[in-house]
Formats: sequence, structure tokens, C-alpha cells
Amino acid sequence: MVSRDNRTVGGVYRLGQLVQKNGVYAFYTAYNRNNNDVVGLWIVDFPPQMQPQAVQSLLQPLASRRALESPHVLRVYDWGIEGNRIYIATDPPRGMTLRYVMDNENVGIERSLSLAQQMVMGIKALHERGFVGLDLRPRLVTVDSMEVETIGIEDRVQLDDIGLRGLLKALGYGEPTSVEDLGAFDTRYASPEQIAGQPITVASDLYQAGLVLFELIAGRLPFVGQNMAETGILQTTGSIPRLRQYVHNAPAMLQDVLNYMLAKDPARRFSNATALLNALQNVKAQIQVNPVEIQNTILEPKQIGGFTREMKTFDSRVLPNEEALKNLGQPSGAMSVVSASEVYANLRYERDGKVLLRLPIRQKNVIVGRRDPKRGFTPDIDLTRLDPQMTVSRQHARIRFEETFFYIEDLKSRNKTRLGELTLAPLKAELVQHGDWICFGSVRLRFEIPGMSALKPEKREEEQ
Repeated sequence: MVSRDNRTVGGVYRLGQLVQKNGVYAFYTAYNRNNNDVVGLWIVDFPPQMQPQAVQSLLQPLASRRALESPHVLRVYDWGIEGNRIYIATDPPRGMTLRYVMDNENVGIERSLSLAQQMVMGIKALHERGFVGLDLRPRLVTVDSMEVETIGIEDRVQLDDIGLRGLLKALGYGEPTSVEDLGAFDTRYASPEQIAGQPITVASDLYQAGLVLFELIAGRLPFVGQNMAETGILQTTGSIPRLRQYVHNAPAMLQDVLNYMLAKDPARRFSNATALLNALQNVKAQIQVNPVEIQNTILEPKQIGGFTREMKTFDSRVLPNEEALKNLGQPSGAMSVVSASEVYANLRYERDGKVLLRLPIRQKNVIVGRRDPKRGFTPDIDLTRLDPQMTVSRQHARIRFEETFFYIEDLKSRNKTRLGELTLAPLKAELVQHGDWICFGSVRLRFEIPGMSALKPEKREEEQ
């Protein structure tokens, strides 16, 4: 087992920090004593009954991998056998995993497409070297955000799969008990033919990419059962969910692309990575032509000091002035007049026992958040001028009207959404009623349905 920690491996690599360790494998940062470069170093124990020559034959694919140079694929530099353990030297770890990005940031349509495009570029590079059956789970995809002077923040995506899952299986190790293990077969990220034990092809990897793209945009996977077996059944027989169930402004062209990527029959998917790249670029071009109709979410700013799950609303010293309130939400140029009958509900802003502003909800499905001029993003309900401390996320929450009820859903916002005293769980819809108070970060608004009983403005204790 990888319990020993001899500080030098292969006579070249001096171990540094332990990054992860699980049973028979471990991953370290290490220093190449020959050139002082920092590398990533995988160490894998192999069973003592296996002959080194047999193990060496399992490592032959790494020769092709070492020759592959792509900004979207983890570079492999060296490998070898020492005692009864394998070592593989790669680029050092950098950035964060795509899993972390998904769990901690609101990744909108346009950024999701950019991330997916770079993933597919990596897939294309690997396919051209003859590698198929890739492991594209988000924890094996790295996102390294860089500041580019003429562009701003730019993501660089890298596929980190070095074939560890296949190597562990070839060494005779059984299936791990946890799907979080890198050696595990996870039906949430597997193609129907892979689940059925059929041959794996280029199309299998494009299917996996479709699963990841769907999760990036919708915030959830398309096929998830109560256990791995049920998920496998859904993966092989379930119909593809409609993106607009989760993202109301998802373009139809994007759904079409996902339908091809996630087709059950491999022959009905894109023929190769290049064809998929062209399709993704066409969707991205459509979004850029219609920025108002198809909105996107962007990377959240750094967390603002002092704001946590239980936030206090800001006091009058930092509130917007009356002129700002008058102009709030008014776009430049002509604006169509909307009658009261076309307003489903209002979010009303109160202060000093007065109603100072009503923000109308004119659609059955709206996003509440803050504007980002740099990326051309404006939510349906823009709280920018009510939020001088920037506690509201770009896409903070969704309010939707279904038949006779209204629901509110937090969109993984940085500073949370509160309905009364309840802090909303991300992506879990809650019923919202006439008169309810809602806090978006530190912005406190009251939900009002036209035609229902008049709500008397409240004067809060801190305002008295």
C-alpha cells in the first residue's frame, strides 16, 4: 500500500506536498532533482504477485501520451517502476477542479460553452493520438483562471485523466466502494454503451462531454437515480430533459446540440470532436448576436468581508438616494408601457415606513440579480442600485409563476437568499406568498401580488 513515504522516487523525484491519497495510489507535488522543475507525481502500488515486465507493458500507452502537447491536456513527462510501485510524472497541479467551479460558482450559458469548447479541444487532441474511453468526471478537469490584459479573466481548461481508472483495473484491483474514488466507475458520467459493456468509441467520450455540459448549464446532471444502478438504467433508457426546465432562456439551438451529444445510439451523435466544436461555436455565435434574449451568468466576485450566511441588511448611510430609486431599472432610450394587468407580482422596496419603489415581475420566470456591464449581462430584475455593497450575485435567485403559485429558488448565490427567516438551499424551490419578505444578499424586498389585500408598509426597529 502507498503508506510508505520514501522522500526520493526513481532516484530523481523528491516528494513534496501530499495532494491526495486513497488506498493503493497517491498524488504528490515533487521536485525533479535534475532540473529543479516542480511536477505532479502519481504513485501506484501494484500487487506483489505481478511481474515488473507485465506492469511495464501496461504503461506503454504513456509513450504516446508523453508526445502529446496541448494546452487542454495534462502533460505526462516520465514514468517508471521502483520496487512494487509505479510512478508517473506530470505537470504540477494548478487552478481548481471543474467540480469546485460547479459547486461554488454560478456558471452561465456563455461561460459553460467556453469551458465545454476547451474540454472538447482536449478530447480532440487525445482522440488524434488514439486515446478513447476517457474519464471526464468534473474532478478530473482543471480550470485555471488567468488575467488577460485585453480580455479580462479568461479560463483555461485542462483534462487531467492519465488513464488511472483503467490502470487500476488492469492491475487487478476491484471496484471501489465509493464513486468519489478516482478508480470508480460512475454511471452518472458514463455512456449507455459503456454501462452495457459494449465497445467504447469516440462517440462515447462526446456523450460524456454532453453530460458535463448539461450539468454546467442546468446545475444538475440529466440522469440521476436513487443509486448507481438506477442511474445506469436512466442513462440507457431515459429521455433527455429539456434545458428550459432549469434555465428559462436556454436557446433552442443549444438543446439541439445536447440532443445529438446525448443520443442513446452512438451512430446518432456527432461524428467527431471537430463537428462538435463547430456546433458549439455556432451556439456561442447565436448568443453573442442576441445578448438580450439569451442571458449568461459570470464568475462571482470575491466574497465581501463581513457577509456570511446570516447577513444584516445595510443601514441608511449606504442606501441609494431618491434620484437613483426613481431611475432604478429604467433603460436608456424608449421603453414600452406595461399595464398593471401584465404584472404578475412586484418586489417592493420599503424604507422609513414608506414604499419607495416597486420592481414589477412581468414574466412567469425571472432572474433576480445585479448588472455586469463588462460582460453585457442584465438580469430580469436588476438590484444593482439597491446594492452599493455588491452583496447580490449576478444571477442570485429565480422567481417563477406556475398556475396559481409563485416559487423562489436560490441560484447558488454567494451571499444566499432568505425567505423570511429561512435561508434557502441552493436550487431548491420554495413557495413564496403575498407579503413575504425576501433578502437577496443584504437587499430586503417585499413580495406583493396585485389585486390582493393591501400591505401596510413596515417600519423596522433599526429605522426608528
